Amino acid sequence: MESLLNLLSIIGSLIFVFVAIGLCIFSHELGHFLAGKWRKLHIDAFSLGFRPFWRKKIDGVEYRLGYLPFGGYVELPQIDATDETPKSADGRELPRAKALDRVITAAAGPVFNIIFGILAGFLIYFFGMPQDTAKMREMTVNYVDAKGPEYAAGLRKGDKIVKLNGRSFHLSWAHFVKEILFTVDPVSLEVVRAGKRLEIVYVPKVNPAAPGALKAEGLAWPFFTVQIPVAVIPERGSIAEKAGIRQGDIITAVNGVPLQQPAEFQHLLDIAGDTELCLTLSRQGKEYTVKVRSEVIPGLPEEFTRYMIGVSLAQTPAGVKVESAVAGTPAAKAGLLPGDILITAAAPEEKAVPIRETLAFIKKIRSFKDKPFVITFERSGKKMSVSIVSHKVVPRTIGVSVAVYDYPSPWEIFVSTLDMSWKSLRGICVGIGQKLGLTRKQSSLKPSHMSGPLGIGTTLFNSVYRSSLMTGIYFMVVVSFALAIFNLLPFPVLDGGHIVFGLIEMIFRRPLPTVVIKALSMVFVTLLVALMVFVTFADGRRLIRGFLPAERPAAPAVEKIQEGSAAHGEKSDQNR
Repeated sequence: MESLLNLLSIIGSLIFVFVAIGLCIFSHELGHFLAGKWRKLHIDAFSLGFRPFWRKKIDGVEYRLGYLPFGGYVELPQIDATDETPKSADGRELPRAKALDRVITAAAGPVFNIIFGILAGFLIYFFGMPQDTAKMREMTVNYVDAKGPEYAAGLRKGDKIVKLNGRSFHLSWAHFVKEILFTVDPVSLEVVRAGKRLEIVYVPKVNPAAPGALKAEGLAWPFFTVQIPVAVIPERGSIAEKAGIRQGDIITAVNGVPLQQPAEFQHLLDIAGDTELCLTLSRQGKEYTVKVRSEVIPGLPEEFTRYMIGVSLAQTPAGVKVESAVAGTPAAKAGLLPGDILITAAAPEEKAVPIRETLAFIKKIRSFKDKPFVITFERSGKKMSVSIVSHKVVPRTIGVSVAVYDYPSPWEIFVSTLDMSWKSLRGICVGIGQKLGLTRKQSSLKPSHMSGPLGIGTTLFNSVYRSSLMTGIYFMVVVSFALAIFNLLPFPVLDGGHIVFGLIEMIFRRPLPTVVIKALSMVFVTLLVALMVFVTFADGRRLIRGFLPAERPAAPAVEKIQEGSAAHGEKSDQNR
């Protein structure tokens, strides 16, 4: 059943990709078509889709429906500035279109992309879009890698970031990181430490420990993490609502233990079992507490059940080290202490094999479920063994969702797309100039970070398959806006080029020589095709990389893992 649902999800996501890209292209071509009709230009054909299976001629225009629903196209021979004598599809000579008509018709495509983006954007404005975290006006640093430039510049755990590059912010963690990635000049963080304001200035550098596929992209991912607020939305009639929790309240602690990210809330909820919990919450800056008792989430399959011994582990060059053992848990009762280096985990009748990786150790522990097993460890140079039985942990809930929603207006999405387009182009140019020794400014952005149709399709697919329909619609809106911005660039073969040629003709009362236009068009067509090949190759590498197993680090850095969090991972339900 689960496989069937997954297959249907994949098919639905693929259909969304074709529909989304098709709508973006169709709206663009519809703009050209309607403007051409308004300016009384000759139109040979208007097609919805490619490879037509149906044709009908009405008032001289052939309307087509195609088998391939990837958008559409309009044939407007009078718009082509490279043709001194435009000709219709049947070979008839046509009068050259006026410069103003060409400008209006060329501009209508991007304008309709913007109109379509605005209309679709209202869906995001009304229904909201899931976010990685709530928007924050200040961020408390949770961890700083000593090898990173931020640590060298003076950033420390506990610092409260209040300004980024000299400005106050109201951003989710993902958008905060994006601002850092697109910063060309040194990054400036204004922090509050012990009541004093300090400025941390550093030049970002490529982080080999960047999460997921971003590691291979060679981006200047931050070498620090921040505390993520656990903003909740209670369900109607739930335990949480009855306890007085309201939408937007932030859970800051459970039984006095401060929370640093949403996963910790679920972890503490699960291991508490039927024990009453004291939750500390914040509502509009005011703190209050409630007491609740969670219940088992009904209907979850066995794969969501975890078997834990109650330790926090760290991957070190020496092996898997115990960072902490929670009091009262099987690990603490068995005598495991912080600093112990775990060597093996095996059933009494099983031959023990050394395990040197944290995730492998956790996986091994889970395989025993609630049966006894023996852990061998090293303490102060001596090998010791203890017998342990894992504690069975079943996912529990109080009826809240930790999904955070944002409601950006269409205008905000357009401005954000315009801003990111400019910053991307600037960062890539600076990166190229840096490589060529033309500038001292630094940027980790490279041409290979651009995306073409394949990358856009992959992003749209993942946005729906891994997140939600509203996330997919958001990216469709961004694609529509980006298509408008790209086509307005003043290069031949793009709409912006046609607009420039038309404006030149209007100003100087004469068109550019056809030979000049043809030469420029040939050069830019070649460059555009080369760019498309390059970005498609880069997109293909990213796509292939997504199917390959993750690379194992040659020299693992210290990585703390709360036992069970990795096991719960992607399967974790958003209902708490």
